[in-house]
Amino acid sequence: MRMVMWLRCVALVAVIMLPSCSPKHAEILLDTRAITPQGLLDRVRAQEEKLQSIVGKGSVSFESNELAGSASFELSLRKPDSLLVLLEGPFGIDLGTIFLSREKYVMFNSMENRVITGTPTSDAMQSVMPFDLTYDQILGAFCGGFPLPHAGDSLQAYSVDDDLFFLSFTSGTSLYKYWIDNKYLLVSRFEMWDAGGHAVIRARAFAFTEEDGVSAPRRITVSFPEEQRQLGIFYSSLTLNEPHPSFVYSIPSNARTDVR
Repeated sequence: MRMVMWLRCVALVAVIMLPSCSPKHAEILLDTRAITPQGLLDRVRAQEEKLQSIVGKGSVSFESNELAGSASFELSLRKPDSLLVLLEGPFGIDLGTIFLSREKYVMFNSMENRVITGTPTSDAMQSVMPFDLTYDQILGAFCGGFPLPHAGDSLQAYSVDDDLFFLSFTSGTSLYKYWIDNKYLLVSRFEMWDAGGHAVIRARAFAFTEEDGVSAPRRITVSFPEEQRQLGIFYSSLTLNEPHPSFVYSIPSNARTDVR
């Protein structure tokens, strides 16, 4: 009798635990007949919208013909309007601070004790950043988000490529290509091509992590083939949807200021 009761208890515990042991992600069948292009993009947008903030640490690297380097960073990001990056070099040397919002940007170079501030227009961002990215693209680079097609864009292809959903769209004279992971429902590769058939941007997001149904990549690369420039971001620690990310930073009172 005791053995029967024990077996019943084991069976009951197994039934209770079964849902918690089930996969967290409901993968979409990797078949273009399983979901329409619009249905897939709607799922991707819904998944991206779940991510509201990031707090993390890691390293960022930059390579070009003119210069190359890397630095450690601490980051706070809140979509869609705030980004704070504290940069640190070898031996804990403070390199600087980058703060971005819709209204202003602040870039402090501690080595030169110089701060540049202004309104984050496209021209302004290109004058202080060593890569051609807009405000939204910079935020997207740090959270692995890429610009999705708009309503007026024309679908050119929808297939399966390298175990990923593949879609391409034309928008004006540009061609956009997307490779979408069917497990995390996020873009893992993105390319933008110009009218002359040249790749303008190539980007990848991988090593995805998941917290309570919200996902983000730990590694992001963005390259500009024509300019031979590449940006790499690696998170050693990553907290998703931190309720109160801090955007507190300080600039020395004696720093030289350049307002643009």
